[in-house]
Parts: sequence; C-alpha cells; structure tokens
Amino acid sequence: MRDRKYYWDIGVQCVAELETEQGILASAKDEAYGCIFGRDSLITCLKLLRVSQKTGMDNFLPLIRKVLFTLMQLQGKEENIESGEQPGKCIHEFRPTAHEHLTKNGEHPWYVYPDNSMRNYDSVDATPLFLIGAYRYWQITGDREFLKRMLPAVEAALQWIMEFGDTNRDGLIDYTFPANRRYGGLVIQNWMDSMESALLSKEQISYPIAPVEVQAYTFLALRLWSGFYGRSSPQKEVVFGQFALRLKKRFNEVFILPDIEGKYSLAYQVDGQGRVFSEARSSMGHCLWASLTKEQDGVLEGILEQEQISFIVERLLRPDLFEPQAGIRTLSTQSSHFNPNSYHNGTIWPHDNGMIAEGFEIYGYKKEAQMVQNAVLEAIAYFGTPIELFVYQNKNDGYQEYRSVHGQCSCKKQAWSAATILDMVSSQPEFVAVR
Repeated sequence: MRDRKYYWDIGVQCVAELETEQGILASAKDEAYGCIFGRDSLITCLKLLRVSQKTGMDNFLPLIRKVLFTLMQLQGKEENIESGEQPGKCIHEFRPTAHEHLTKNGEHPWYVYPDNSMRNYDSVDATPLFLIGAYRYWQITGDREFLKRMLPAVEAALQWIMEFGDTNRDGLIDYTFPANRRYGGLVIQNWMDSMESALLSKEQISYPIAPVEVQAYTFLALRLWSGFYGRSSPQKEVVFGQFALRLKKRFNEVFILPDIEGKYSLAYQVDGQGRVFSEARSSMGHCLWASLTKEQDGVLEGILEQEQISFIVERLLRPDLFEPQAGIRTLSTQSSHFNPNSYHNGTIWPHDNGMIAEGFEIYGYKKEAQMVQNAVLEAIAYFGTPIELFVYQNKNDGYQEYRSVHGQCSCKKQAWSAATILDMVSSQPEFVAVR
C-alpha cells in the first residue's frame, strides 16, 4: 500500500476537479456521468462530512453546503410521470445541456423540460439520503441560517416519504416504473440501477420493488428528524418516529434470512408479488452504515436488531463476497448471475466498500473495517485514480478495468470514490491530514 499522502492527494485533487458552481459532478466532464446526480452527490457529501469530523478540517464544508442547496433547488415541485418528478422528491440526474445521448437517441428518449434541461427523478434512495445529509450537516456545523433555508425542503422530503414512498402500502419503501410513461427512464431505481442487477428480464419484473438498503436509509432519516422535531413539534416527532418503528418491524419480518446454522443474511429486494430475492449482495452492508451512533446521536441503533449485526458482518466477509486484495463484491460468486465483469453482478465499487467499512466501524468491528479499507486502497494504488468500479477475478489475474460488451468502461474520476479514499485514509491510525 502507498503512503497516506499519496491517497490524500489524489482524493483532494479529484474532488477539486469535479467541483462546480452548483456542487459536484459524479464523474469527470468527459466521462459518462459528468453531471449532477442526487445520490452520488449526497454520499460524497456524507463521506466528506466524516473526513471533516475526523481531521478537524473545514475545507469541504462550503462544498457540502453548496451541494445541499442545489439539490434543494432541484427538489421536485409537482407530479410529472414522464420524469418521475413528485413534490419533495430529490432529483436523480440533472443535465442542463449535453443530454442528447439520452433525450434524442434510443427507442424511448428521456423527457426534456420546457427550459431544455433534462431532470430525471428515477431514484428511490436520493430523498432519504438528502434528509440524512441535511441533518448531518446541520448537526456538525450548527449553521442556523442553513437550517432556516433548508427546513421547508426537509419537510417536503419527509412528506414525500409519507405520501409516495410506499406505493402499495405494504409497509416498505419502494419504487415503480409507470406502465403509461411515454418517455424513457430508469427501470431499476436504487444504487445498483442497471437492468442486469434485477436478475430478471423486463417482462419478469413485478413492481413495486423495495430494495434492502433503502429501508435502512429511510429509517435513519426518519429517526434523525423525529429527534429534531422533538424540540419543537411533538406531533411531528410522534408521526415520524412511529413510521420509523413500523418500517423497522416490517423490515425484520421480510428481509431477514435465517440459515440452518442459526445465522442471518439479508434479502436484497422484495417485489410486488411478495417475492424475496435472497442472493447475497454487498447492499446488506449499507444497513449497518445507516445507523444512529452514540458519538453523534447518543444511541447506537439501525434498522437491524442488535443480535443480527455480527452475522451480517460475518456474511459480508465470507470468501464468496470478500476478496482480501480488492474488497467486497456487489454479488456473491455463488450466484448463477455472477460475472466479475458485470456492472453490478460481481464488480467491486470503492464507495460501496467505504459505506460497509464505515458500518463496521459504527458497530465496533474496527479490525474488519480495516481489512476492507486496506483491500480497496490496494486497488486504488494499482489504478492510480479514484476509479468508479473495477474487476477482480482472482489473485493471478489481478485488477482489471470494467468494460461492458457495449464498450462502457469504468469512469476514472468518480466523486464518491474520491470522498471514500479520503475517509479511508483519515480512518487510518495516527493519520495527519495534509493541509
């Protein structure tokens, strides 16, 4: 592994290169995702907030503030079936220009707004992540002017969860793709948003779909803001708090998969027919990440019950998911759908691993977190850049860049990868930030 300064420098440089007047691009301008993405921006910000806390540096705070205000301005105002916009919903993808590859080409071009911008809202997780990001920024900075400006957007996002988050009223947060939409968009709407990640053909998909990690994000968002309103609006505290508890109860009824040894794993999604998809994915680790912490919130709590935590940690570190030289795969090698060069069915994503490692740390599994961090940093050193994702088949073949059969390849500069690198190196013992 390279020295800490090496990782720190490439992370800081990448964040600086991707920063814009409106926030931060998901990838470099000349790469596939050189625009604002809600989910990517928010995970980037949450990682940078953690870096600020651990290092005592405030360098990233103006960027985080800017990102949150931009997402507030782009927040959904009305219902538009063609773009997925709904009141209070956080945007998925914003392209004011250079969107013709999505909006002019293909069988189902994406919707363009009257101002000629492409705004797409096909994301089920960006809204709870927006709520987490806004709360954590205010919690860490105590910025009252930020809170005053942000609070109407927070309340709109909370209302979106209550009104639109559970489309079939089965107690889980889900998404659907409207059958009567004329324009294109995302058929799969959580972070593993490729069609291949569904492990089904389009004809086999049964909406609505409730992804595992989204339940955890939503639980945390509701618990954080329920606590906030306890100081000013007891009624809101009760409404959001009870919703969170019902979600946790329902989650543990549906997503927990006990095995014959009395251990636990997690399903990665539940569909509209009540089918539980049991293949082991890295996403289960996000349920550890999305937790209240003793240090910040005075209590350690997530959507999982405490007795399940050790089993989830152990499951993520089994050889079918964890590669000690590379990190945790998106899909178990035991799955019939596994492919080491598949975008979401076997590749390794630095940001995904960073969230899992943080979850391990939150619950006291520091050695395990270090194992994951070291594995990812080894890969980053090989590529020499905050790469989006990569392929690792085995020790003999080593690291490879992802490249699809259609020619899509890994973005070399990815914002949430850069923020993850900074978080990982600032988690190392005796780390001193390079100012």
